[in-house]
Amino acid sequence: MTQRFQRAAFAIGCALLWFFAARGAGAFCQATTCDPRKGACSTNAQGCFTSGLPLAWLSNCVTVSVQGDGSPKQHIDFDAARVSVEHAFAAWTSATCEGGSPSISVVVNGPVSCSQSEYNSDRANANIVIFREDTWPYAGGEDALGLTLIRFDPDTGAIWDSDIEVNAVDEPLSVGNPVAGSVDLASLLTHEAGHLLGLGHNVFDETATMFPGYHTGSIELRSLADDDIAGICEIYPPKRKPSSTSCEPRHGFSELCGDQQPASAPSTSNESDGGGCSHARASTQHPPLVFGFLAALWLFTVRRSRALRRRPRAATTPNNHHPRKQRFSPTRIAAASGSKHPR
Repeated sequence: MTQRFQRAAFAIGCALLWFFAARGAGAFCQATTCDPRKGACSTNAQGCFTSGLPLAWLSNCVTVSVQGDGSPKQHIDFDAARVSVEHAFAAWTSATCEGGSPSISVVVNGPVSCSQSEYNSDRANANIVIFREDTWPYAGGEDALGLTLIRFDPDTGAIWDSDIEVNAVDEPLSVGNPVAGSVDLASLLTHEAGHLLGLGHNVFDETATMFPGYHTGSIELRSLADDDIAGICEIYPPKRKPSSTSCEPRHGFSELCGDQQPASAPSTSNESDGGGCSHARASTQHPPLVFGFLAALWLFTVRRSRALRRRPRAATTPNNHHPRKQRFSPTRIAAASGSKHPR
């Protein structure tokens, strides 16, 4: 059987490689609130965190928007990007669980003008798929294909906001049929979509979509492996009782970045048990934590960025040091504060 990934060595300047949550048998991991910078995070045999609260969306619906101009540099317009995003999330939400489908749906929204990864505690928000064309601003993660940033309530593990950033600086991206030597956008996004929904890297199953490596020209990541399906079904079981059926982002939706919106008092509708996609606590009391899967990046805002790294093409190429950047990068952690938080 063809291997889709090559094991990635995640130590990029720091030893924060295992930041995933505890679970039962199998190799999938769910992200948790545990912050290794503040103390040891216990792990199980799969390397998943067993300390901290598991991360998940409390609503049964999430809205994801796509950067309006797509990636001109990669000749990928909004329509083509949106199709890839829809395919990526459909792979997860259409999985077959015992008793039905996962109790989470994703609505892919129209184009947004904001191309920044940010969280606004006093303005509207959007979960955005962003293309980085000029520079990839994450030192130590230059070979990452993508990055997912998650903001959550540290007291409950409820995800408040998340963005996916695609590295479109110099690695060729393709849509539709596979193209030799290029990164299949739908495959990259299916991996990152798993992170946005609360899954961590699976370092034991090289056939899994959540394995942190990729073969250029491959489209195998578009389809979930058994461990991927087990993960999404455990996090969002069909009979789960969500706290809300709202698809609206926390504090409402806007296609504008925070500095282009008028300031307003934070909405309380999303902070009650039945009022939106978020947990009931006010952000003024508990600033969200942000996860990003770049272990070398440590800002004051907690983020675990989970970035996809390209898999080396030759077996002789050292893990995680291939010049073609064939991997997904691990998550980084940063604790957000203030009304706007760079993601």
